[in-house]
Formats: sequence, C-alpha cells, structure tokens
Amino acid sequence: MKTRLLILVSMLMLLSFALRAQDEDTTFVVLPDSSNFVTASMVVASPGEAIYSQLGHAALRMECPRYRLDYCFSFEEEPGMGGILKFFLGKTDAHMIAVPTPKFLEVFKKEGRQVKQYTLNLSLHEKQELWRLLDNDFVDENMRSFNFLQNNCSSVSLRALENVVVDETIDFNGWPEQFQMINGAGVRYLSRFSPWLEFWNMTFLGTESDGYWEHEQQVAPELLLEVFKKATIVAEDGSKRPMMTGEKELLPLVSEFKASPLTPARVFGFLLIFTILITLAQLKWKIKWAPKLLDFLLMTIVTLAGLMLIYTSFVSGLFGKHWNWYLVPFSPLPLIIWLFWRKRKGFYKVYLLYTVVLVLFILATPLSQQLDLPHQFITATLAVRCIYHYIEGKNKLIIKTK
Repeated sequence: MKTRLLILVSMLMLLSFALRAQDEDTTFVVLPDSSNFVTASMVVASPGEAIYSQLGHAALRMECPRYRLDYCFSFEEEPGMGGILKFFLGKTDAHMIAVPTPKFLEVFKKEGRQVKQYTLNLSLHEKQELWRLLDNDFVDENMRSFNFLQNNCSSVSLRALENVVVDETIDFNGWPEQFQMINGAGVRYLSRFSPWLEFWNMTFLGTESDGYWEHEQQVAPELLLEVFKKATIVAEDGSKRPMMTGEKELLPLVSEFKASPLTPARVFGFLLIFTILITLAQLKWKIKWAPKLLDFLLMTIVTLAGLMLIYTSFVSGLFGKHWNWYLVPFSPLPLIIWLFWRKRKGFYKVYLLYTVVLVLFILATPLSQQLDLPHQFITATLAVRCIYHYIEGKNKLIIKTK
C-alpha cells in the first residue's frame, strides 16, 4: 500500500512539473533579437608570453540565458593528447572544444591577458545552427591538422560563421590593407611586437612568404576584428545589417606582453662579431680550444636546424609543405661531407665552395621575403669560419709541399 501511494505521489509531482514547464513555454516570448534565448559572440584574447600565443586567441561564445548555458568553443588540442612537443612536430589534432566560459576565462585571467567580447548580429536560426555546428565539431579532417598561420583559431571561427549564414551572405566591404600584402610582409606585420616570433615564423615560412594566401587564411585575432567591424550581413531581399552589434570587456589587461630587448638581430649580430674576434685571435695567436668549441657548436646548430627545416618543410605541414630557402646555408649536408671527406687531399677547397655559396645567399636577400637580417648574420658567421678553414687548409698544403 505504501509503495503504491509513493508511486502515485511521484507521478503527480512529475505531472505537476510537466504542466508548469508547458505553462512557462507558452508564456515565454523570444525578443526580436533573440538575446533572451540565445546569443553568439566572438571572444578575443590579447597576446600571451608563449610563442604560440603571441598572436592572441579567438573563440566563439554561445549563451542561452533561458536555460543558463554558457560555453566558449575554442579551436585547440584536447588536453592530454601530446602537448607542446606534438604541436611543434606538426602532429596536433585540433578540435572545436566546448569550455564553460568561467573556466575558459580563468586561463587568461591567470596570465593577466585582456579578453573582449564582440556580439554577433545573427538571426535566431543562424545562432541555433551555429551552436549545433559547434556542438558537432564541424571541423573536417583537412582542417584538424593545426597550421600555425593558416588553419588556426581565427580562420576556423570565420569558416564556422560562413557555414551558418546560408540564406544570407557576409559582405566584408573591402578587406583591410594588411590582406593585400605579400605573405612575408603580412606575417612580419602580425609579428611586429615580437621579434622572436617573427624570427620563428620567417625561419619556417619558406616559399610561402613570396605568395598570397586567400583572405580567410590570413585572419589572425587582431585582423579578425578589423574584418568584422566593416562586415555586413546581406539578406535575400538586399537589406543589410552590421555583423557586430556590441563590445564588452570580460577581463582587463593586467600584464601586457613585452618583447625581450635581446632581439634576434642583436643576438646573432653579437655572435658574428664574437666569431670574427675569435677567428682573428686564432690567426694571430694560434689559440685552439675556443675556436674548436665554436666550430662544434656551429656545426651542431646547422645540422639540427637543417633536420628541423627538412621535417617542418616536407613532413609536418605546421607552416605548410614547401621549399625553404634556409636549407641552402643550414642543412645536415656540411656535417656529412666533413665526416666522410675531411681527410682527403684538397678537402680545404670545399670550405671555399661553401663560403661562395653563403656569400651568394647573403647577396640574394632582396630576392625573397623570407630572407632577413638575423638569419643572414648566422650565414655570415658560418662564412667567416669557412673562409678561415680554407686559408688554414691551403697553408698546411703549402707547408707540406715545401
């Protein structure tokens, strides 16, 4: 009897909840802009200290005030899938990950980074479709492999918005002038506040630096805002509305990113001067251990850099697969030649040949956007040591002949 009574009471309570929910649904009225039911926003974070975060970060925020749902959909690697090593090896399998907004903001708050929100002026259907698309992780296989400059948080977010505006179109009303730049100049513009980020990008950009990407592939968080501020959504009847309708600061800027005063140009310029002094001292006073250590370090750096360039240029796709001009001065080939042929008569002439190649490479700087001063300081450093070994080898041969 007690069991039957308990079941009856439970059924009555469930019926009461259902009737109440149904009554609430009939009285709930969605506002014309649907902001009381669902909102969509672009969230942009300021640059961080880590090299992969120095362009900032962008994500899509979806809120449902009606049911108290609030998530940021961020294009990134899922936790525990390989970390930073996998990123630099070009093996990052990125996804659109739904993160509760308080948790999403917590990371940037700890780093003192500013986060701003820009409300997107989408229709109710478009916002619902966007949420569905993000929930289903719309990113296809071609986009999952993270590409540092083309397939990133900004470009993926832009593609998501273009996918949901089906019956309407997005008119960008003229892309900002940065999108008209050749790739190398554009990358330098985006990296202008971080010389080491610029050095990193130009090291691996290769022949991509002398081409032009599609506008959607050039979007970085900074440029994304410039695009959205001018963009309008055009309906089928020709009417237009701005793509963004509001701006709000979610987190203040506490710790602004500051570039190191030890720029690549200064570091490698100092290395060149140091190498010249060591070489002159070696010629005059016949010192041995310091030049030998320097040669060992230079050969190690050149070999490792060459292997990394080969991997990133032809295997990983982290910056796209293409030829890289820095494979001319930096490759494993010098070490291989030295290991197998250094004891042969006349080997010193190889140093002269390599010196000529390095000098011609330096003179070719204006011919490609990829070539720049910091890298050519390294090239000149190698040339100084090569010309010394050529002179040394030639002198030894003369002494033996006598």
